[in-house]
Amino acid sequence: MSSTEIVRDLGAIAAALGVLAYLLPPPPGVSQALSRTAGLGLMGLGWVLLLGSLVPGDDWSAFADDLASPARLAAAVAGVAIVAGIAWLALRAVRRHPVAWFVLLALALPFRVPVSLGSQDANLLVPLYLVIGLGLLFWATERLAGRLGEAPATPIDLPLALFVAFILASSLWSADPSEAAVKAVFFYLPFVVLFRLVVALWPTAGALRALGVTTVALAVPMAAFAVFQYATRSSIYWNDTLQQANVYSRFFRVNSFFFDPNILGRYLMLALLAAVAIAWLSNDPRVLGALGAAAVIMTAGLWVTFSRSSALGLGLGLALLAWRAFGARRTLAVGGVLLALFAVGAFAASDNVRRAATSTERLDQVSEGRFGLVEGGLEIWRDDPIAGAGLGAFGDRFEETLPEAERRRIRVVVSHNTPVTVLSESGIVGFALFLVLGVATALAIARGSRVGGPDGWAQWTLLAMLAAIAVHSVLYAAFFEDPFTWVVAGAALAIGAAHRAPVGAAEPEDGPRTAPAT
Repeated sequence: MSSTEIVRDLGAIAAALGVLAYLLPPPPGVSQALSRTAGLGLMGLGWVLLLGSLVPGDDWSAFADDLASPARLAAAVAGVAIVAGIAWLALRAVRRHPVAWFVLLALALPFRVPVSLGSQDANLLVPLYLVIGLGLLFWATERLAGRLGEAPATPIDLPLALFVAFILASSLWSADPSEAAVKAVFFYLPFVVLFRLVVALWPTAGALRALGVTTVALAVPMAAFAVFQYATRSSIYWNDTLQQANVYSRFFRVNSFFFDPNILGRYLMLALLAAVAIAWLSNDPRVLGALGAAAVIMTAGLWVTFSRSSALGLGLGLALLAWRAFGARRTLAVGGVLLALFAVGAFAASDNVRRAATSTERLDQVSEGRFGLVEGGLEIWRDDPIAGAGLGAFGDRFEETLPEAERRRIRVVVSHNTPVTVLSESGIVGFALFLVLGVATALAIARGSRVGGPDGWAQWTLLAMLAAIAVHSVLYAAFFEDPFTWVVAGAALAIGAAHRAPVGAAEPEDGPRTAPAT
């Protein structure tokens, strides 16, 4: 076993143990604060070790050689000093106005930056990682100053801890340990911290208003630029593959400032649900007019992504909001009629729809090979049914199932189906933990939403967003790799613990409209 493999395995073990200590109740005789601090320290150690395993030894040697130069060493020290100064100023601003952290969080959530790490290139959530670091500094200083109490436990701490710890531990037997380290370093570990930060910092500011309004306000120019791209057939940023595909496809798909049209579609889907939820709580004509105009622009932006998974997710989210607002009977009746009309119209108007509905081969082509990916994932699971092939192993193992000719021209990274990915990479054990976590989260948020009023409506809206993301992840994947999943879940559970966060736009003097509980 090489030194890199040893470092990587030690990092995975430390990270898994850290998650358990960070999320689970402390053992007898140990304070919760000490247990969580120790867990956070172990997670940090695991993160450093796993990150170090991703950087080749030659890169470390080149870095050390660079620092041997006095000029470069001085530049590095100056850079660290500048970053520290900016962090100090940002911390002061957030301590003075805690809501600023949630505004920064909403601004950072969608943006990815191209980064080279060793021999690998990736689009990473660099701005979000900086916001998470700022949140940790804010939380630590407020705790030391005695202005912030211990964050409340949530109903999903136990299933979340067991699922994430098992997923991280599966790095030890992963068929692609480098990809496992990437997922642990850039997704699971920082997002567990993000989830707890949302819960811990929620009482310090008008967090829900900040997240909702900022998301809608940011989504409007994003959607407008997407429409501009479509209208002008202008250059596609970040994604050369998409730009090339548009040359040969009869659809010109756009991505605005995102890497993938489907990720843009998911973002606009969530922003539209937020806009509808805010509008329901307002009687102010100016607010309703502004939200209506924003919804038109965002819908146009979603349309030109041609993201069918985003449209399905939006439909489910709107159906759940209607269920809460108007009751089950009217929602099912109207929804059933609309679905029937849409289905009849689609069958009558399009020969492609009729062929897709009657031919599995055609349906697989329309879905861009999704059925083949699912079949490959199930084949991987049958080879390792108990514990799976390990975190990040789907792409490597799927290529092994392909004939040599196909293997040369297909580069598979994900299954485009989160449940299949979890099943193939973590086996029946991880999949069972995944199901328990999903059910526990849905039940906890649904029960909390029964309080009614703005808090109940806000929790139900967040549950609708989670359901929309879940539908999108069945056709596109990226459920746990999407920070919105963790923020939305943390926000809903934080409202359930506090029941005092405001929602949406300013409320009129006679109070907001409230939806009937169902």
